[in-house]
Amino acid sequence: MTTAAIEGYGLRFTEYTDEDRGYLQAVGDGLFDVDNDPRPLPVGAEGGAFTIRRDDVPEPLGAVSWVAMLHGPSYPCLAYNIGIVLAPAARGRGIGTAAQRLLLEYLFAYTDVYRIEASTDVDNLAEQRCLERIGMCREGVLRGAQLRAGIRRDVVLYAVLREDPAITGE
Repeated sequence: MTTAAIEGYGLRFTEYTDEDRGYLQAVGDGLFDVDNDPRPLPVGAEGGAFTIRRDDVPEPLGAVSWVAMLHGPSYPCLAYNIGIVLAPAARGRGIGTAAQRLLLEYLFAYTDVYRIEASTDVDNLAEQRCLERIGMCREGVLRGAQLRAGIRRDVVLYAVLREDPAITGE
């Protein structure tokens, strides 16, 4: 993408160079700098998925998944956003709550992620109750964040931190 033609409001964009970065770091006050961490994101950090099964049912009950969310440029800013899809016959039976609780336990046990998020449609009250049951806190509404059937939809954002009582048991 060329930036030569990006101008407006008395400003002009140019390519961001190492020299520009160095200058801005040298003159910056560091007030909002994110901690530097040279570790690359771990292999598989971009996310994954598991099928939800139960021994007494031959078909899959659903699936849980997680995707990486970066809230800054370095490794400690990595969070996971979890999601779930359930077969209609599996809904309303506590399977979604158990599956998402198990996924939280797995991600906190086998990764060093500090924050796990989930978002759901503002009208999906059952999922909102589920997320609250597993210890996630409602943080706000993301306006127009999803596009479904050609219509922009608001979603509610939930999160839990590694240190939260729901996780530590305190």
